[in-house]
Amino acid sequence: MPVSLGPAPRYLEELRLGGGYGSQPDGGCDFDHAGNIQGNGSLEMDGDGHFGGDFSVDGVNTTWSVYLPATLGIPDPSLPCGAVTATNWRNYQVVTPSLAFDPTSPEAAFFQCRLPKGYDGRPLKFTLEWSATTGTSGDVRWGVLPISFTDGSSLTNVGVTTYIVDAFDATSYLHTCVIEATPTSPTESAMMTIRVVRLSNDASDTFGADALLLGVGVSI
Repeated sequence: MPVSLGPAPRYLEELRLGGGYGSQPDGGCDFDHAGNIQGNGSLEMDGDGHFGGDFSVDGVNTTWSVYLPATLGIPDPSLPCGAVTATNWRNYQVVTPSLAFDPTSPEAAFFQCRLPKGYDGRPLKFTLEWSATTGTSGDVRWGVLPISFTDGSSLTNVGVTTYIVDAFDATSYLHTCVIEATPTSPTESAMMTIRVVRLSNDASDTFGADALLLGVGVSI
């Protein structure tokens, strides 16, 4: 969308706003004769923005997020959860994929995504969405193990699992819990594997039925 300056605008060759006045350090915002704008401060907007050209960010895109439904999960070969199935929640009006995690033996699944460009190694938020079709009460102990890989990385790298305990509310209700964890060897644009585990043999896991994992959200 072309920008219209309106009738008879007042012209200045260049304009600098802020910074460099009196005891203030140099800086602020520069507007040059070609319409380029440069600044070294923050930009806040209450309204909409429109860019006719490319848009790039050198810093971290803190709005980055991905969602990984259960259909993208692979049962852990050593501690396999149930294979993905379609769970009918209400007369086929609401159907979601799910991975079943056993109440007696630890089970796990793997997911995979790519870290964003500019990622600086800060902790990520892993949002686990789960439910159950049976059970009455108790807690589920979930864990997340993220590891990132770049070209030439060993795929045998190891990491540390971060755990959380989430309380069961009721059958056929959506449960969400958030685990903050930093992937091993965090690097921008790297491939990341995510191991989600239910540590059902831990004393803190007291929910006596399958926990059905519906999906995993990853965000900064």
